[in-house]
Amino acid sequence: MRRTAITARSGAVTAAALALGLATGLTACGSGDDDTGQDAGQDAADATPHGYVEGAEEATEPQLRLAVSDADAGTLTLVDLLTGDTVQTGDAAGLHGADNRYLFTTGEDTTTVTDSGVWTVDHGDHFHYYRSEPGTVGEVPAEEPGHVMSADTRVAFFDDASGDVKVYPRADMADGVLEPVTEFSAGAHHGAAVPFADQLVSTIAPEKDSAEFPDTLAVFDEAGEKSDLAGDVTCTDIHGAVTVRDAVLFACADGVLTVTGKGAPDTLTSTLIPYPGDAGGRAWSLAAGRDLVGVPFEDSGLGLLDPETGTWTVAPTDAPVTSAAVAPDDGSVLALDEDGTGYAVDPDTGQVLADSEFVGGGVGAGGNRTDSADSADSADSAAVVLGTERGYVSDPTSGTVTELDVADGLRETREFDLGGAPGALAVTGGK
Repeated sequence: MRRTAITARSGAVTAAALALGLATGLTACGSGDDDTGQDAGQDAADATPHGYVEGAEEATEPQLRLAVSDADAGTLTLVDLLTGDTVQTGDAAGLHGADNRYLFTTGEDTTTVTDSGVWTVDHGDHFHYYRSEPGTVGEVPAEEPGHVMSADTRVAFFDDASGDVKVYPRADMADGVLEPVTEFSAGAHHGAAVPFADQLVSTIAPEKDSAEFPDTLAVFDEAGEKSDLAGDVTCTDIHGAVTVRDAVLFACADGVLTVTGKGAPDTLTSTLIPYPGDAGGRAWSLAAGRDLVGVPFEDSGLGLLDPETGTWTVAPTDAPVTSAAVAPDDGSVLALDEDGTGYAVDPDTGQVLADSEFVGGGVGAGGNRTDSADSADSADSAAVVLGTERGYVSDPTSGTVTELDVADGLRETREFDLGGAPGALAVTGGK
């Protein structure tokens, strides 16, 4: 198994910092359309920069950090991807969710929200990049913490034991505030609620047995009032949900259900896209880019779905895919199978461009199979993640995370020797 010669030890690398984005000139934000509360007539030079948080430092390029979960040790490590330095290692339960800024670690009776300390604000014709010290925002209690779904301006937390859903504004998290703005119950079951536009799409408890997977979805407004979806209403054995730019998607027994707002006004419409004929079984998890979705099939192969057109391409793999990632700009796709082999996949054609063994002894008990329904969310299995420029694969058997140039045949560019058993990964701070 080939390893890069550049190694990060004791929290640092000796290689020069990567150029992870073009330097962007700092442009004063217009004062009439930002969220800083500035009057339209105020001089732009006096306006607070868009997205600014007190104590943060503004930068000229994305300030990317890699979050690495070690569920065995109960730690979460943040690595500065510009320098390779370890920013922080702290006690944390397993990492089970993330967005471009916040990390969600789930324990027995609570989910902790951590601010990674880096973020990018899109202001139309330019971006603002910020960095600060990472820190804990707060905790969301639950009888049995389940999925956390972050989209648009809100984050939804699901409690499997009660079916309670709590929704929090992301803007409040920047101020260290965790106060739910929407609460409702979908009934006890293993489910997920996904923010979409100004509504939420949630699974509903099965009528017979809460231990079964759900097969029904409903829409809830900001007041927690329930309404039905239009279009296809049956999605048997729902497990796996993601959002792309214009849709929410759920993995079902027979295909992927897409939910969009392109039907009647104020109505969300669902459409079931059947799995392709060459699919190696159903999917139990989904991986989202901007407009492209990676769909690992339970027996073998990685499907790539364009939700807009409903078209599929399928990349062949030698073993079931246990972790997959689509770049934020849909420019690359990375997958890892249960034997520890990584695949670079062409996002347009599904062609496997390169493959290489990255995890010695295979991934182990992880994966997306029915005997471990949440294994695709497991924080202790080898995993892959993609930023815009680089990919990362964790190896619990060697205690390392390898950085890859996916576009260059999975070339290994750096290795972070963190020790322990690194598992789930997330990249924060990007566009």
